[in-house]
Amino acid sequence: MTSTAPAARAADLSPAPAVRGLRPWWLLTFLGGALGVVTGAWQTVERIAWAADGTTASFCDVNAWLSCSSVFGHWQSSALGIPNSLIALPVFSVLAATGLAGLLGSRLSNAFVATALGLAVFMTAFIVWYMQQTAFAIGILCLFCAGCALAVLVAGAGLTRVAAAQGALGSGRFGREVGLLVRSGADLMVWGGVALVVLAMLVVGLAL
Repeated sequence: MTSTAPAARAADLSPAPAVRGLRPWWLLTFLGGALGVVTGAWQTVERIAWAADGTTASFCDVNAWLSCSSVFGHWQSSALGIPNSLIALPVFSVLAATGLAGLLGSRLSNAFVATALGLAVFMTAFIVWYMQQTAFAIGILCLFCAGCALAVLVAGAGLTRVAAAQGALGSGRFGREVGLLVRSGADLMVWGGVALVVLAMLVVGLAL
């Protein structure tokens, strides 16, 4: 009895096959969230320095159309009343923490996973709008914003796979349709398509 007890406890602590299968997507979620935290925090520091002295150059001030400090003064950079980076930081922190919890084997509730995916979708919509403004209204690209765009797409792709596998979106029509997208691989095409749309806007608006 005593010899088998440790083995039984070890078996209880080992991740279930379904959890192990989701590890690449949890990792993708964590990496996207972590990248967003880094870029958001760095941009916040740069923004504080710019607010103290408007002549302070930013790390990504490369030329006339690739500059962060030139973007800070536009209203789109504080579209919701506060600097966009202060919105990005908590959102990406939640995404990074969610991915890390999944990697460590935590059993997150369906409601939590669905909420995290909702945050990723909200941030994606915001980023697409901001990139449209960058390309056709502001005319200047901020590298930190581009980093946030990449981060949310990576995290969103991972969370979509996790939510579908866990059944976090319910058994209704929406949940079934997302499940079909995942099983066919079309979900990754959707996230990749969003990335291509953003890239196309930037090329048309800035490079041409």
